[in-house]
Amino acid sequence: ETPSELPSESPSQPPTNSPTLSPTKPPTEGPSESPSEPPTKKRNSPSDMPSLLPTPLCHDIGDFKFVVGSISYQCDSIQTQTNIDEFCDLRRRYNGGPLLPIKHFCPRACGFDCAPTDSPSKSPSVQPSKVPTFICDVLATKNLAEYEEKVKEIYRTVSGRNAFDGTDPDRMDALNFILDEGACLDPPRMIQRYISALFYYSTEGETWEESEDWVTPKHECDWNGIECNDDLIVTRINRDDNTLRGTLAFELCDLPLLSRLDLDSNQIGGTIPDDIGRCQNLISYDVDSNNLTGSIPESLFDIQGLVSIDLDTNQLTGTLSRKIGNLVELKVLQLFDNQLQGTIP
Repeated sequence: ETPSELPSESPSQPPTNSPTLSPTKPPTEGPSESPSEPPTKKRNSPSDMPSLLPTPLCHDIGDFKFVVGSISYQCDSIQTQTNIDEFCDLRRRYNGGPLLPIKHFCPRACGFDCAPTDSPSKSPSVQPSKVPTFICDVLATKNLAEYEEKVKEIYRTVSGRNAFDGTDPDRMDALNFILDEGACLDPPRMIQRYISALFYYSTEGETWEESEDWVTPKHECDWNGIECNDDLIVTRINRDDNTLRGTLAFELCDLPLLSRLDLDSNQIGGTIPDDIGRCQNLISYDVDSNNLTGSIPESLFDIQGLVSIDLDTNQLTGTLSRKIGNLVELKVLQLFDNQLQGTIP
């Protein structure tokens, strides 16, 4: 019995059970479950991961708001082709993030095909490389934190200590334009580029009729309407009849060689900066046909090289300073269609 049981059980069971269980189950269950489910999951995993980053960008962001011409809009405000043409390429920020076209935040409303590569590619290239090691030899900075602080320090000399406390969107936008592009120039060049960008933001440049090349990587002397001398120093800003709104930044007088400011036939509001007299190289101040209010600052008449003052068709008030007699070079003075009082000195 022992020999007969041993041969019959030993050969029959191990061969049948062992081979069938081992080859059938591991190969069928192993390969079928392992390649089909894990690979499927692994295949989904990469596609899920990239899409997780851009997902908010591939759907209209409900709490995203943007301001154009002092009016606040949201993604659902974009309903017509005219809206798309007017808004979708304007650049705005969301929750302190990078400056991007509105279509990135309202892709459905703008009909924008947000590929999943947009966000992942930007994130790795900007974050890892720029944050830890951003060296600007000209400004003697070795990392991004030092660079940002140095840039703010330079711009506070022209815009004031509290310019970047978060309450002044125009100056914050101009600062962030410089930081986003990583401009690395000597301080006078940094200031010129900042003020050029600030002029754009403070006069609501995104609603201008024509804003070609403004706040782009091109040199500011190549921004349409800015003229420079051979040393690439700004000498003139000419944006006549171009739907400018907003206000005039007092920092314009920190453009040391600015000689002509031609901004007539727009919708610029606010007042003439009190310290306009710092623009000592001005020969032409042409801001007629706007919405300027307040009085004509006395400091304007300290610019002895002025040849032309064109302030007509505004809403200016007050009297004309006797200091106008200091302007011995003055040939053109236009003040009509205002609300000035008193006598001509």
